[in-house]
Amino acid sequence: MTLRLNRPTVPAATDEQPAATNAETARFISEANKKPVKSKGRLVNFRLSESYEDILEAEAIRTGQSKTTVLKAALAMYDSQDENIKNHWLLESAKLN
Repeated sequence: MTLRLNRPTVPAATDEQPAATNAETARFISEANKKPVKSKGRLVNFRLSESYEDILEAEAIRTGQSKTTVLKAALAMYDSQDENIKNHWLLESAKLN
């Protein structure tokens, strides 16, 4: 059993639409292969007490990640918790100030 493929017909160049050059074709293909652009993160400023800064710094050093990455991971973990655990840690966080 052989697979038979239909060959596309490419219209000939006309005065209105000249044939694409190799550079145009390459540009078209490279544009199609680009990953979707993710929006840049927004700059957010906030204050941390020294105890929280120490925790953030220690985790960044321990993991070899940036403080931003550690903070993102902590927020992602917090977001995945149920309401009771979130409320517990909101109350506990007031004790570390």
